[in-house]
Amino acid sequence: MNSKGKGIITAVIVVLIALAAFCGFGYISQRMTASEGITYLDKKEYQKAYEQFDHAAGKFTLIFTKQKKDVLFYEGEALYQMGEYGKAIEIYDELIDHGESKAYSLKAYCLAQQKKLNKAIDVCDQGIKEHPDDGEIYCTKYAVLAKQEKYTQGLKVIERALKQKELENKKEVLFARISAYESRFDFDTAYRYAKAYVKAYPKDANGKKELTFLETR
Repeated sequence: MNSKGKGIITAVIVVLIALAAFCGFGYISQRMTASEGITYLDKKEYQKAYEQFDHAAGKFTLIFTKQKKDVLFYEGEALYQMGEYGKAIEIYDELIDHGESKAYSLKAYCLAQQKKLNKAIDVCDQGIKEHPDDGEIYCTKYAVLAKQEKYTQGLKVIERALKQKELENKKEVLFARISAYESRFDFDTAYRYAKAYVKAYPKDANGKKELTFLETR
């Protein structure tokens, strides 16, 4: 290999090393900045938390890492708590573009806060289509329907979720089923499902509380 070729290879190696170092610095800086944001979030200082997360999200990383995903979720949470639902939706849209199923639920909740319940339902339907095994999205759709007092329709959503063979977040769906029957004043069925829930999840405090409540109905 001639000296020109060696020079090109050396230059490429130097560039790659510099890029790796820059990305590594960006990753560490992002983590440190986000950590400060979490501290503010815990203190309910949402504006300061948002500023830190927004700054962290802007740090350069070569790929969309899990850390970057977490930062965006935190940023969306800060915006939600501030009542900046439109800006939060923009964050969740970015996460949806990266395949994050949870972002559908969070976007739907933002729309519900804006009283755009039909749009929230549409977002849930999109999420269910893309991630049919994610029980959380079904629960979100049920919650939005419950806001409209469409309890029978909401119960059908829960039943559809439970038909999925590889359902994720099944515990959440099973708990929602209890609430669905309570909302329909079918306390006998709700009680039966509450007993089954507590048997399956004996350490769940909410389940025990719900069972105790239903025992008095």
